[in-house]
Amino acid sequence: KNRHKTLRNLYKAVKNLLNQKGFNWDSTRQMVIAENKIWDEYIRVNPDVHPYRVKTIPYYDDLGIIYGDNSARKKGNDASLILLGLKFGGPL
Repeated sequence: KNRHKTLRNLYKAVKNLLNQKGFNWDSTRQMVIAENKIWDEYIRVNPDVHPYRVKTIPYYDDLGIIYGDNSARKKGNDASLILLGLKFGGPL
């Protein structure tokens, strides 16, 4: 359950950051990007997001399927859940 909660919180934090003006997802580097000025201003008000300035999140798209996109779940796409060991509550 802790791993599930940690991954869900990571997804929510990155998604919230991407919803802010000036922030984008770099699919090549698998990280959130923005101009330095935008990062500096946002981190000044929200210091807890500082790690995301340099953190890669290679499984963000998978987390989007698991936590964010209900239509993907409705289509029966359980593969990512199983690969991450979350489908049945733990490692396979």
